[in-house]
Amino acid sequence: MPTSRQQILEWAASGHLDPNKIEQALAVTQSMPMPATQLRFLSRVVLVFAVLLLCSGVIFFFAYNWDDLSRFNKFAIAQGALLLSLLPLLRVNLQQPAGQASLFAASLLVGALLALVGQTYQSGADTYELFLVWAVLITPWVLLGRMPALWLLLLLLLNVSLVLALDNLAIHRLTKLFSDPSWAIFALNASAAVLWIIATQRQPPTLLLRWGERAISLSSLLVISFLAISYINSWFNNNASSLIVWLAVAGLWLYHYRWRALDLMMLAALVMAAIILTIALLGDILHKHIPMDGLLLLMSMLIIGLSSAGALWLQQLNKSTAAKPEDAA
Repeated sequence: MPTSRQQILEWAASGHLDPNKIEQALAVTQSMPMPATQLRFLSRVVLVFAVLLLCSGVIFFFAYNWDDLSRFNKFAIAQGALLLSLLPLLRVNLQQPAGQASLFAASLLVGALLALVGQTYQSGADTYELFLVWAVLITPWVLLGRMPALWLLLLLLLNVSLVLALDNLAIHRLTKLFSDPSWAIFALNASAAVLWIIATQRQPPTLLLRWGERAISLSSLLVISFLAISYINSWFNNNASSLIVWLAVAGLWLYHYRWRALDLMMLAALVMAAIILTIALLGDILHKHIPMDGLLLLMSMLIIGLSSAGALWLQQLNKSTAAKPEDAA
């Protein structure tokens, strides 16, 4: 559900509210950003950048002083940084921003420590094993912290590990049933998107939860759209089920983001994917029957027409959503 501030801005954008009265409406609904709220937001932004910069500083410190540090010093610094990042948890809990930042920093430094182990001892392990072990080691912290940022980090590590593992012969054998190993990436991200939606549907909506869901869902749509287009153009995928799966994903996408939780951004992404897929399909069918210059002109006109139709549909959805509270009143 949109907040009061979002609803007021949507009414103003759709013409249901006089732009000169926006500030008054925000004040009446107590939606004006208060100084304390702004300060809290800025402090969290600074905290996030501080964590990222500190973790980056540890990594670049090793890179710059690699030849000057002994093996003992390297591990002492890496393990010391990891322990120091966990020290704030002795005073603050995981529900506070400082505690969450501390746990997130520790999760990042685990990866730096694993990279140091691999670089020092040259174990000969594949690169994907580093990211997989990293994901396994931080999983208890992810479950304990229940932080959206940590869940996204875990999913990112699993994706990187899977992408790197797809170059391994054993992994290719596991995906032999499919014509393209990208099916494994789609299955991972689609499963994560479904679990994310189920796990967060009863929680109060926050910006990070919303954008986390969007990022995971969009990655799934991107992969399945690539598989469908690759089948149409006969690049790598010879499995016609990619089109069926794409249609199923589009139907579920439309059901969730149109009727259950309206999200114009996600609907716009689906419209764009549908336009690209339609153009690819028509281009593959018509390129043998229409000269290239005529085909390009036709495709251009179709893109303009379909884009305009999609924009009008989204605009109509936005207006109808903004008008519902007014009709109810």
